Amino acid sequence: MGKFKSWIQGSSAGPSRSAATEEKKLNRRSFSGIAQLKSKRETESRVGAKEQDLESRVSTQMKPDMSADSRMISLAKIISAESNKLESYCRSHGIPTPSFDADAPKDFPKLPDDIQKSRHEIIFAASELSGLVRGPRESVRWGVWGFLDSLTLQIINHYGIATLVPTSGTISFAELQSKTSLDAINLARVLRHAMTSHIFCEPKPGAIAHTALSRCLAEDDALQNWIGFNSEDIFPAAANVVKSLEAHPEATSLTTTGFNFAFNTVGMEPMFVTFGKNPKAAKRMGAAMASLTGGEGYEVRYFVDNYDLSDVDKNSGTLVDIGGSHGFVCVDLAKKWKNMKFIVQDLPKTVESAPSPISEDDSVASRITLQAHDFFKEQPIKGADVYFFRWIIHNYSTPYATGILKNLVPSLKPGARIVINDHCLRQPGMENPWDEKLMRGMDMIMLTLLNAQERDENEFKALFAAADPRFKFQGVTRVQGCRMSVIEALWDPEQDPAPWSHLSGDEKDESY
Repeated sequence: MGKFKSWIQGSSAGPSRSAATEEKKLNRRSFSGIAQLKSKRETESRVGAKEQDLESRVSTQMKPDMSADSRMISLAKIISAESNKLESYCRSHGIPTPSFDADAPKDFPKLPDDIQKSRHEIIFAASELSGLVRGPRESVRWGVWGFLDSLTLQIINHYGIATLVPTSGTISFAELQSKTSLDAINLARVLRHAMTSHIFCEPKPGAIAHTALSRCLAEDDALQNWIGFNSEDIFPAAANVVKSLEAHPEATSLTTTGFNFAFNTVGMEPMFVTFGKNPKAAKRMGAAMASLTGGEGYEVRYFVDNYDLSDVDKNSGTLVDIGGSHGFVCVDLAKKWKNMKFIVQDLPKTVESAPSPISEDDSVASRITLQAHDFFKEQPIKGADVYFFRWIIHNYSTPYATGILKNLVPSLKPGARIVINDHCLRQPGMENPWDEKLMRGMDMIMLTLLNAQERDENEFKALFAAADPRFKFQGVTRVQGCRMSVIEALWDPEQDPAPWSHLSGDEKDESY
């Protein structure tokens, strides 16, 4: 979700609120002609076989072959076959099979690609099968009650209930209730609702014990903060998104979000300034982000292990990590690339709170410099080889994001790389169902908190073009297993200063 630690120190809010309506409409590039510059032929070439496979699956579902298995039976067979593969692998490698028991492992170990694929196939097929057997009306009717799961987790987390239950054995309702300010009826109703999601169990009437899920809540501080941030801050903000959209349909300002409406700060201050005034909430958010960025599919190793900096390293070049917090990405990069220099930029209070030394390895620490800088101001490091943004650009709507990129321009040398490490959305149905659900969910979170957005490839391309036509877009890459993409542009001062001039009148977007 971005460098929230940068925000809580009170960064400037970016473009002024008096910006023209036309500029605000930049945030709607998903529906503009510019965002769709690629021809139909180019798009079909890019998605190719995957798109054909999607169409084939849709066609098959719309026109079922009555001689073949029904979709339900096909899904059941997938679940059975892939479960057998997963269990066989676990048993042959001495790995405990999945369980809700309190002493079960909290996470799967790293699995070979084929076994990880089996695991995902089980998840996808089980989810689809569940929806099919519920039926359309009941799926929609009770799907809207998903917020009650969030409410239950909020109460459990707020009152620290999971930490009050013994790691092994049971505790009576009466004893547990005596340790909280909740009355017996409310405690029981919350716990029994949680049990429908395998959080806690009741081995015998009136006795509460942990499951694997509730034990995670009891022992994982980062997960507790993740639940707290989502339930205490995002949950009420989400309930106010419609109100914010009705009042400000352009949805570009940092001070007219669902969060602002929820916490009575409309037109006053962005979310990160609000957190800067509340140390408890700020600390919770920072820890929540640590939980997210260390989660499956978001590990920094994907970037460190796969992004090629060999030419920069060979020439003892420099990478600037903009909004880089305490420099954990650069520490890992410096361990791999032995000749490069790194500059980590963030707001003053973040820089001041960084560990010193930044690494126990002198050969690493000596090549990393921390520098106070606000990325809404001109970039002070001239002539670096790489300017790097991880979890930054998605925090801002287009008027703000273009401003961040424009502030690089006076400092760029020919060939300088601008590297963005963010989600890059694919066409609907092109992602596996689990990853698509998470990424589309993150897009909604960005709307809720910041009127910001996750972007697709065309929107990133248009973003660079709007910032300066001399940015030469290089495209998007993504490593298998990772949810984050690498979006890259080069600075080319000789680039055509009017790259959109070839568009016909019908193709040009007149909305901004």
